[in-house]
Amino acid sequence: MWSAILAVGDADAPASLQALERLARAYWQPLYIFLRQRGADPDAAADQVQGFFAHLLSREFLRELRPGDGRFRNFLLVALRRWVRDQTERDQAAKRGGGISPLPLDELEALRAEPLARDGDSPDVAFERAWARGVFSRALNQVATAWAGRGELFAALRLSLEGSPDAENYRDIALRLGTTEGAVGKAAHDLRQQFAARVRMEIRATVPHESEVDDELRHLVRLLRT
Repeated sequence: MWSAILAVGDADAPASLQALERLARAYWQPLYIFLRQRGADPDAAADQVQGFFAHLLSREFLRELRPGDGRFRNFLLVALRRWVRDQTERDQAAKRGGGISPLPLDELEALRAEPLARDGDSPDVAFERAWARGVFSRALNQVATAWAGRGELFAALRLSLEGSPDAENYRDIALRLGTTEGAVGKAAHDLRQQFAARVRMEIRATVPHESEVDDELRHLVRLLRT
């Protein structure tokens, strides 16, 4: 993600827009939930996040950009706080979009429809939980694409991967799909391995050193379990 934000350096390059879209899709909801927990109403929070991502393409921001050694999401949250602090409502309305095509309305509505924070969560904790759910969802969607040719088997094993109480046992899946229990067990093992690798890739993109990945993974698991 550090490379993605640096790719925004040339505001006229197609790669800049692609980098911004990648960032927006990955972090729009966590930042939106953070602002909602701070008291912003839904429309104001959506406007602020849209305006903030436009700010990421501004030459003023890019001149001051110095990638640090910390976690990317912490950098992004600090940048959002500063941007919101410095804006008036009139500035936000005038700069909304900033010449950048916002995410499609239906996608934004889907993100806003997700549950917000748990009762008692601070804005920072709400942001962290939304980040963790986003990492999980993106990794799961990537694996789902890779398993497109085995849709029924993936749908059955996905419930187990998500920890759903409705997950079937391997024997029942095998009987229903006309295969063996051993084959289902092997597929489940492969799915877990592939999913774990995708999650690790998502995490690795947001920290400066490989040595930090395991700590981030443990942090993500705690957020999802508590």
